[in-house]
Amino acid sequence: MVNKLKKFSDKQKIEFFCSAFYPDAVKFLISLGVKKFKIASRTCKFTDPNSLEILQEKARSKKEVFISMGMGGNKKRISKMFKKNKTTFCYCISDYPLNFEKINWEDAIKYDGFSDHTMDILAPIIFTVLKKQKKSKKIYIEKHVKMNNSRGPDASTSISTEKLSEMVKQIRIIEKMRI
Repeated sequence: MVNKLKKFSDKQKIEFFCSAFYPDAVKFLISLGVKKFKIASRTCKFTDPNSLEILQEKARSKKEVFISMGMGGNKKRISKMFKKNKTTFCYCISDYPLNFEKINWEDAIKYDGFSDHTMDILAPIIFTVLKKQKKSKKIYIEKHVKMNNSRGPDASTSISTEKLSEMVKQIRIIEKMRI
């Protein structure tokens, strides 16, 4: 399944990255050629049995990391672990699904990344417009995506690959705008 998503992402010219919750999953993602890792907010809390080992494995890779802090965690400790990695902290609210009205746009635009759990593509598009207006050089969107008939833990709060394609199309238009 991950192989299919990686190939789909490559075809859409979007860089694939995801969270890994086991040290072997980090190694598997490296074998797929990922250049970045997502770090889920639950991992930042160090409550999962493998959290520390997973973070250390990702730090050793020296690959870029995107860190969601929606559930909290020790940002200073995380930053120290990833001092040799390019690090992007992402605005995130860890509600599944997230009610659009809960997004605090003033807080969101303080971040370069947006980890979105809404059930649609409007929030990432708005984030992109707001960041474009602020002349941001880099804008990162993280969105849960599922293949048809997926049954994983995030499937009920993930968008389809068709919606992902539409979101990317709209964001590419915004990227070309002069604001």
